[in-house]
Amino acid sequence: MPIKLMTLNIEGDRHLDRFLPVVHTINPDVICLQEVFEVNLERIATELQMTTVKFVPTVIAQQKNQYHISPLGNWGVAIMTKLAVTDWQVERYSGFRDLKVFQLPNDDVRTIIIGHFSDGAAEYRIATTHFTWTPDGEVTDAQRQDFDRLKPILQRYPELILCGDFNSPRSKEMFGLFETLFKDNLPSEVMTTIDSSLHYAGHLNLQLVVDTIFSTPEYKVTDVQVVSGLSDHKGIVGMVERVVG
Repeated sequence: MPIKLMTLNIEGDRHLDRFLPVVHTINPDVICLQEVFEVNLERIATELQMTTVKFVPTVIAQQKNQYHISPLGNWGVAIMTKLAVTDWQVERYSGFRDLKVFQLPNDDVRTIIIGHFSDGAAEYRIATTHFTWTPDGEVTDAQRQDFDRLKPILQRYPELILCGDFNSPRSKEMFGLFETLFKDNLPSEVMTTIDSSLHYAGHLNLQLVVDTIFSTPEYKVTDVQVVSGLSDHKGIVGMVERVVG
């Protein structure tokens, strides 16, 4: 039996009341979250009936600023699950030695969480990250350098599902580098994962696919759907089945 996986950039605490009822109905077995505040983890896990949470802070938000972050302390990336967890790994591939107070988009420590899960019949290795930001979706040297540091980490896990907010539009250079390692499972007809109705730059109607579910050949990802109306990014949901081993 496949498991249901979801990934979503929740933009801090701005959309909790909006996305929680919808995601509860979707009922994923594993959900990967980006831009999540530590103080909201208990509420999110409780309302989604998740039994295990792994959170890694990437930056400290202390005040509202032009990027609309609320004053709620540590925020970062998280994986929540209803499945049995046999192992976690956390790898840092860019950023500062200590957490920095958020001022600019790349003040974050860039981190990947890798979880090893079991549903009793098969095992799954699922990871999430919030990759380096770039203006207007154009590749930068900072992204190239961070990918060079992330790549050997990913290659240590040859059987892997990788999902998240990659800040790298599909069809452009940086997204293509991820595709040298993984299959992109988002349907080709999807033109954007930015939700213009909720994004601060929604008036620009950004057509950027920057969120997806990547996989290695050991996994089959099917029935991948995009869910709007949750956050400034759209949610990605798919069924994941292990086909090797």
